[in-house]
Amino acid sequence: MVDLSSIEQIEDESALNKMLNEATEFDERRAIRKRLLELKELKSKQRAKEMEEREKRMQNEIEERKQRKEDEKKQEMQRLEELGKTSTADRIENEAGKKRQDFIKEKYQAAEEEKKKNMENFEKMAKENKNEESEKNSKTNAPTSLSSSKIQKPTMNSAQSKNSSASAFALFQNKDKEAGGTGKGTMTQTAPASPNSPQTIKDNLLKWCQQRTEGYPNVNIQNFSSSWADGMAFCALIHSAVPETFDFSKLNPKNRKGNFNLAFKVAEDKCDISPLLEVEDMLMMGNKPDWKCVFTYVQSIYRKLELEPKARAAKNNEN
Repeated sequence: MVDLSSIEQIEDESALNKMLNEATEFDERRAIRKRLLELKELKSKQRAKEMEEREKRMQNEIEERKQRKEDEKKQEMQRLEELGKTSTADRIENEAGKKRQDFIKEKYQAAEEEKKKNMENFEKMAKENKNEESEKNSKTNAPTSLSSSKIQKPTMNSAQSKNSSASAFALFQNKDKEAGGTGKGTMTQTAPASPNSPQTIKDNLLKWCQQRTEGYPNVNIQNFSSSWADGMAFCALIHSAVPETFDFSKLNPKNRKGNFNLAFKVAEDKCDISPLLEVEDMLMMGNKPDWKCVFTYVQSIYRKLELEPKARAAKNNEN
C-alpha cells in the first residue's frame, strides 16, 4: 500500500515515479498517474508563461532601440538644419577654429620645451661638425707665420658665428609667425645657409624622415603638413625603430584614426616619446595639419631614435 493522503502536495516527479513503481493497486497507480499529468501540465504552463514574458522583454528592447535610433536621427537632423543656417566660414570658426585654438593652447608649453631641447641638440651637433671642419682645414692649410691678421682671424669667425645664430633665431621667429597667420615675412634677402639655421634644421630633419621611411608603401614625405595627414608616415617612422610591434603591410591610408592611434601609442609605450599630438586634433585638421605641431612632434621622435642612442654609444665608447 502507498500513502496517497498527501499526493496533491507532491511536486517532485521523481518522487511520484518512485511511488508509481511501488504501487500495486490499480486505483493507487491511477491516482499517481493523474498527479504526474497535472504536474507536467502545470510546468508546461509555467514554461509558456516564461517564454511569453521573455518575448515581451525582447519586444520592449527592440522598441526601445528603435526609439533611440529615431531620437538620434531627429537630433542629427536638427544639427544638420542648424549647420545649414550658418555659412561655411561660420562653421569653421565655431567648430574647427575653437578646437584648434584649444589644442594649441594646451600643447604650446610642451611644444616649446621640446623645441628648446631639440634646438639645443641641433646647435650642439652643428658646432661639433663646424669644429671638426675647422680642425681639418687647419691641418690642411697649416700657417707658415703668425701674422697679426691671422691671429685675429678666430675672433672674426666667433663674431660671425654669433651673428649667424642671431639671424637664424630671427628667421625662425618670422617663419613661426608666417605659419600661424599672425605676421608677415619681412626679410627681403635669403639668409646664408648655416648648419644651425632653422631652414637647414628643417631640411635635415625632413631628409632624415625620408631616409628612415624609404621603401614603405603609401609613404611619401615631402613636407611637415600634408605628408603626415593619413598617419602612414608616423607609422612608418615608428615601425622603422620597432618593426616587431605591428605589421605595417596591413595598414590602410583611409583608416586615418586607426593609424594615428597605433603610431602615437607605440611611440609612447615602446619608444618613450611624449604624446604631443592628439588623434582627434589630427583628424580635425584634415589634409593639412599644422606644420609646427607635426614638426615639433617629429623632432621629439628624432631625439629619441637618433640623438639619444648616439649619445649613449659615445658615452660607452669613452668608458
